[in-house]
Amino acid sequence: MGFSDTLRAARQEKGLTQQEVARVLEVDKTTYSGYETGRRQPDVGKLQKLARLLELSGDQLLGLPPRAANALTPEELGKLKRYRLLDVHGRELVDLVLEKEYQRMTRREEKEEKGWVTYINCYDLAVSAGTGEPWSGTGYKTRLEIPQQQVPENAHYCARVNGDSMEPAYKDGDIVFVERVEGCVQEGEVGIFLLNGEGYIKRLGDRELLSLNPKYGPIALHDYDDFRCQGRVLGKL
Repeated sequence: MGFSDTLRAARQEKGLTQQEVARVLEVDKTTYSGYETGRRQPDVGKLQKLARLLELSGDQLLGLPPRAANALTPEELGKLKRYRLLDVHGRELVDLVLEKEYQRMTRREEKEEKGWVTYINCYDLAVSAGTGEPWSGTGYKTRLEIPQQQVPENAHYCARVNGDSMEPAYKDGDIVFVERVEGCVQEGEVGIFLLNGEGYIKRLGDRELLSLNPKYGPIALHDYDDFRCQGRVLGKL
């Protein structure tokens, strides 16, 4: 289906009238009706409101095929377009900074092995196994001293779990080992995610974050969300 047909079907499935949707969009009914007949096209802001109201992703609403979890975001595409306009000197400068930052994020500087002991950073702001915790991967960290044989080889850092939605595998208060990855983890893997400024430990689904505890429903991922993968969970302490 095209955008107009998808919009009409989604509205009817939600049991909403054209007037009710128009009120949410802050337009008159005639303008909204034009969206469903194809005579008018909503701007980006209206599309975002429609997606939230109808609980659809932007791609679903526009009738586009689903994107992979590691597909380029509009922001990343914008940066790529600007990069292509640079001359040789500009590209060399950007490449230098990019390589330094890549090495900083992927090297195992956060983990130091001495004899039979491994020292590894643990971020004290917990990642939520429930409704989300404000989280930053740049501070609030302590240094843990752990027997070397208990630390996975590819672990870059640790994070604390808050909540019960990932039980029985990961319980409230557990400390998990995390490997930084390029892009995103694979669908079905458990990772650490930053969604609109809040940290989660969840399993990645098809455009959604999934809990292991059946008491908790999935968290939908939309095109307008600020979604970033912070790494793959390798196990727990």
